[in-house]
Amino acid sequence: SLERYIDGKARKADIFERPVAFNPDEITHADDASEALVASLNKYGRVEPHYMASLTGTTVEGILGELKGRIYYNPETDGYEVADKFIAGNVIGKAERIEAFLRENPDHAPARESLEALREATPKPIAFDDLDFNLGERWIPKGVYERFASSLFDTEVKITFASNLDEYGVKAETTNVKITEQYAVSAQTRKYNGLHLLKHALQNTSPDITKTVLKWVDGERREVKVRDGEAIQLANSKIDEIRGAFPEWLREQSSDFKDRLTDLYNRTFNCYVRPKYDGTHQEFPDLDLKGLGIDKLYDSQKDAIWMDKLLGGGIIDHEVGGGKTLIMCCGAYEKKRLGLANKPMIIGLKANIHEIARTFCTAYPMAKVLYPGKEDFTPRKRERIFREIRNNDWDAVILSHEQFGMIPQSPEIQQEILQAELDCVEENLEVLKAQGRDVSRAMMKGCQKRKANLEAKLQKVAHALETRKDDAVDFRLMGIDHLYVDESHKFKNLTFTTRHDRVAGLGNPEGSQRALNMLFALRTIQQRTGRDLGATFLSGTTISNSLTELYLLFKYLRPKELERQNIRTFDAWAAIFAKKTIDYEFSVTNEVVQKERFRYFIKVPELAMFYSEITDYRSAEDIGIDRPQKNEILHNIPPTPQQTEFIERLVQFAKSGDATLLGRLPLSEREEKAKMLIATDYARKMSLDMRMIDPELYSDHVDNKASHCARMIAGYYRRFEAYKGTQFVFSDLGTYKPGAGWNVYSEIRRKLAEDYGIPQSEVRFIQEATSEKARKEMIAGMNAGKIRVLFGSTEMLGTGVNAQKRCVAIHHLDCPW
Repeated sequence: SLERYIDGKARKADIFERPVAFNPDEITHADDASEALVASLNKYGRVEPHYMASLTGTTVEGILGELKGRIYYNPETDGYEVADKFIAGNVIGKAERIEAFLRENPDHAPARESLEALREATPKPIAFDDLDFNLGERWIPKGVYERFASSLFDTEVKITFASNLDEYGVKAETTNVKITEQYAVSAQTRKYNGLHLLKHALQNTSPDITKTVLKWVDGERREVKVRDGEAIQLANSKIDEIRGAFPEWLREQSSDFKDRLTDLYNRTFNCYVRPKYDGTHQEFPDLDLKGLGIDKLYDSQKDAIWMDKLLGGGIIDHEVGGGKTLIMCCGAYEKKRLGLANKPMIIGLKANIHEIARTFCTAYPMAKVLYPGKEDFTPRKRERIFREIRNNDWDAVILSHEQFGMIPQSPEIQQEILQAELDCVEENLEVLKAQGRDVSRAMMKGCQKRKANLEAKLQKVAHALETRKDDAVDFRLMGIDHLYVDESHKFKNLTFTTRHDRVAGLGNPEGSQRALNMLFALRTIQQRTGRDLGATFLSGTTISNSLTELYLLFKYLRPKELERQNIRTFDAWAAIFAKKTIDYEFSVTNEVVQKERFRYFIKVPELAMFYSEITDYRSAEDIGIDRPQKNEILHNIPPTPQQTEFIERLVQFAKSGDATLLGRLPLSEREEKAKMLIATDYARKMSLDMRMIDPELYSDHVDNKASHCARMIAGYYRRFEAYKGTQFVFSDLGTYKPGAGWNVYSEIRRKLAEDYGIPQSEVRFIQEATSEKARKEMIAGMNAGKIRVLFGSTEMLGTGVNAQKRCVAIHHLDCPW
């Protein structure tokens, strides 16, 4: 689209008048040294005192004096850096380099001030006794592992490490009884000696040992390969013994050896400092506080915006109610105003994006904002919107997550990232083939499937490159140079590579297309800027339920820093910061099964520092938000007779896979592989209401959740009648869909009307609001007390619904997964 429509009239797009993918205007004036400092960082990427003096009309000495304590001299660059940059990162290395400079220049006062600031900020060294060592950590020299293994086996052991494969190799010139017997495991078809188990100990994996047994299959006794649980348990116990011996051996070494190892650790990991981001000096020109109905921003908001400006992104980890929406709006506008970004984009949940756009336009009424509606993203109109984004100079582009997902990503970026993932998978396959029978068929098949999927995606991208039209618009061509991602945890399922195929709770290594799309966009911006970040992630739950989520945040935002640390895979990261255990638990069928899990983080202070370097974390208490006390009640409801009977059949199904027990046709081969997922789905529905499974076969009961919930809602309704107290009811199962048959929402509303006399007009479903206008009216009705009970799912009712003014109770019928 080479035109814009204003009040129905066509106007030439901004691209005819000025560049729109970069800022053509030279900043000629700054009101004070602080603003001049930001302008200098934007123009030169460093502190330029002469330039700053010209902007403010003062002298260089005046600028340096005004910014004393905020900028420091760095002899390596023969220039000044802001404190948030200089007294940050590896301060030990910086201090040593300045000490060397001062030996040659002992009278250099600015360098001495810098050295004193670095020494004051240096973290206290961690003592040897306070360190938690994992065998196989990549930072420990392989010579240390060789000395340990040689001591353990009483013979010389050589260890190699291939960094490109992230793979250890182990061999010994001679063997002895310790290798062949004491640390060995004999299985049905082969023997695993101590060197095999040492390699598994270094990789933090365990061998997949199988045996052949006779089983009845289709009425015949056949030989079937099964996992040899007894041999695996014995192997794991010996691997644990080897791993446990390593820290004990370290403690027995000389003080000099321990001091060198401790010093190496501190220099590698305990050398970082998190800057103090104090943004209280910011003025925020053009911000309409009166229009927003507030006197000022929270200090926490100012600090977060200042961090965002200086770093060029990061993570805003503030609790709900901390004002993340305004942080996004002010951050995007400030970046644009100062030239730190030329075309920022804000993306958020569909349920909340209208409120974000409204807040932005209220905060900056003169801003030039593109906020396309749902009707603008139909297949026919989408291309016009993409050209609108590319051809015009926007202060902000605001889209929903779904609309963002419709933007084509650069085929070149896709090809580069997918090829890197494929290379990683192929390296893993090479290692797995070399290990032969040590690995499970499931792991091998999983890697082969990932390889096939990636190759298919690469073929698709190659075809897109060959057939691309000259006027095609993709994300790279739009000129977007910063992303604000509200509710960023929605993109947590990013692809990753691991050999821990039997570890529970790691998530799906395949990831989601939504997350991969985000990675493509971020790499586009990062390539353009030449540095990490390029996005600001905002969420109150940045990490929810998987250890991999923390690593994947770093994969998104800190790829260059991970590369510097030689961390190329999740396994390399987990070897340093996580502790894996192998335990025995009861399965859903009440059988004892072996479970591998990463139970907890280790080296937590150093890991926390790596996270907090780019994160502004605030609790509600930190921000000073006054919240009413929450009274949580867990209702333990006994199962109904129908639920009790169904649970027994469900357990039998999980054991046998006999789908007729659940009243369905026998499972197909594909369904057989997913029988536990099928069982889990039935269990979720059963726990809510048996009629979720079959409303004709199963009946209502006084002790089901619908009956209990209706009784409690009615009680609160009567109790707070004078106040017109309102209630929310959340359920992600059994949601209301017009004409879709039985659902738990409608059932509870029926009970409230028929059993308790509550008018149906006062009980509403958020799904009934099919337009933004209807949604606003529903929220207003709740706040006015005209609607007394509102049902909805976590996605639709849990975000962007400020209808809590009269709320007295919230009911959760199920737990969101």
